[in-house]
Amino acid sequence: MIHRIFPFLLLAVATLLSCSDDSNVPSSRTTMDDGNYRRSVLFYLAAQNSLGQAGAARLDSAEIVAGATRLTSSYDNVFLFIDDTQLPRLYLIYRYNNRTEISKILTWSTDLNSADPATLCNVLSYISTNYPSNSYGLVMWSHGNGWVPSTNVTNTLRAFGVDVGPNGDASNDVDSTGRAGTQMDITDMADAISQSGVHLDYIFFDACQMQNIEVAYDLRQVTDYVVGSATVTSGYGAYYTSLIPYALFQYPATDENVSLIASQYYYDTVENTSLSRYYGNTGNAISVIKTAYLEELADSTAKYVNKIFANRATPSLDSIQHYYSSDYYYYNMPNFYDMGSAFHRLLSTDDYNSWLTTARKCVLTSKASDSFLFGRISSGGSTTELRLDNIDPDNLLAVTMYIPRPLFSSIFRYPYNTYFQATSWYTAAGWNLTGW
Repeated sequence: MIHRIFPFLLLAVATLLSCSDDSNVPSSRTTMDDGNYRRSVLFYLAAQNSLGQAGAARLDSAEIVAGATRLTSSYDNVFLFIDDTQLPRLYLIYRYNNRTEISKILTWSTDLNSADPATLCNVLSYISTNYPSNSYGLVMWSHGNGWVPSTNVTNTLRAFGVDVGPNGDASNDVDSTGRAGTQMDITDMADAISQSGVHLDYIFFDACQMQNIEVAYDLRQVTDYVVGSATVTSGYGAYYTSLIPYALFQYPATDENVSLIASQYYYDTVENTSLSRYYGNTGNAISVIKTAYLEELADSTAKYVNKIFANRATPSLDSIQHYYSSDYYYYNMPNFYDMGSAFHRLLSTDDYNSWLTTARKCVLTSKASDSFLFGRISSGGSTTELRLDNIDPDNLLAVTMYIPRPLFSSIFRYPYNTYFQATSWYTAAGWNLTGW
């Protein structure tokens, strides 16, 4: 997320988050006929970083509580896990006797690393063991940079999350030694969810640039849907006051209901003029991926990847929509290309239409604004916004893909081509046959 925090909203936080520090949830809470709750959604706020330091976690926590008060079913559970510079804690918000209750059900006595997959696994396991439900959703809130593997060299690269640890410099996302805070690789995230025993109806990434085909493919066994943005997103995060009642708790998890998450998020961050003072003109490109069709999409993609990129071919990519560059200072070297735009430009019309038929089974909803923010550079007391125009609006999927190029093997400072070879998508989509 890019920082956009509004201090005057903090006045509401203390009231909204006033709650009991009592883990005793009433034993008389009713469940459904099968003994389970209906839906439980974990909001996983990995906030021991610059977002938490800037107040974003407190603001979104307040909105999560506000959104939860608009739920009407006593069978639903909102779990709010917060790991910031205070001790980690887990809240449960639920309806009981026609009112909204908030209980702090766990407080850890020592610091946790929220970017450690074991932490995610343990929190999910605790919820499913103590509050079994027929449907689970997961909201992953933090920094993000998609499929690129985490590194402890620089905070330019990260997969999901940043945790600077005890005595770290949260404002600058570095730990006590001055190195980048810990990040969670997507393969480790998938393993953690699998080991928790929870199968998710959806994962919604409230983080920058997480809607990559490489990310979704690695998560295909642990969730039915992946919802996220291909672009940089505002540090203000999703507007949970409306997203919770109108989208995240729509039951059951049908294509239509899960697509509401993307539609509501896009409306609030781009179209809702009453919220423009928060989100400004950040822009957004968001989509919903149905994981059941990812392997079919990989097979379809493999037929054309070898045709286009065989023998390390390097076609021109200039007319393809992209959303971000690996480094602000190399913003003419993008590595997040829109998948729909890429194949529209690189394939024949017949091949593209054939590929798109499969892609549209997998990518249910795509929404994109006319332009997108992708970074800010501060110098001499002034800040310059870096923006990209939407150059291919009719063909965007709002799902990114990596395309190897020689510069990412040689002149560029990070070996992205090598990183890419470690992804499951690399082999599934036929890149391993191209020489790349």
